[in-house]
Amino acid sequence: MNDHNDQSPEQEPTQDYQQDMPQTLEVDVGRAMPPTMAQPIPMLQSDTMQGTPIDATEATNARSMLAEGIHFVGNAVLRGPFSVAGQVDGNLAQAEGIQVSVVVTETGRVKGDITAHKISVMGHTDGLLDSGQGEVSLHDSASVHGLVRYGRIQVNGADLNATLERVAPARKAI
Repeated sequence: MNDHNDQSPEQEPTQDYQQDMPQTLEVDVGRAMPPTMAQPIPMLQSDTMQGTPIDATEATNARSMLAEGIHFVGNAVLRGPFSVAGQVDGNLAQAEGIQVSVVVTETGRVKGDITAHKISVMGHTDGLLDSGQGEVSLHDSASVHGLVRYGRIQVNGADLNATLERVAPARKAI
């Protein structure tokens, strides 16, 4: 029993551990971190990107996504496709003269108005969905409350507690 007290099991690993560890650690200070491999962000395709009012450099910079876990409070003017996986408390509107698409994913929540040429909802919205003469798609996981203005609509089993208002197509002048 005295042998057990003379050699504590705690001392041996500590001594071995200290022998394996380097005595000093050198770190370069003031040097830039090496570049990381960028992960591509999923992008939406819209009519605007396929032939349009904005130039290519602006179009590539105009695609946006609000990631899951982010809570945005305020209004945003959109110049390209926008995907909402987080939460927005405010209005999302396409810029003047540009047609954009907005996707509210399964984890996305928007409490406010969405004005875009194409609106696709898989998450929750509370407010005006206004696509004008564009289209609105409400998927089976969607929960939509408020007013929906559309030129064309598709509803696939969504929880829909909204007033629907069809916007008539513009008449061509002869």
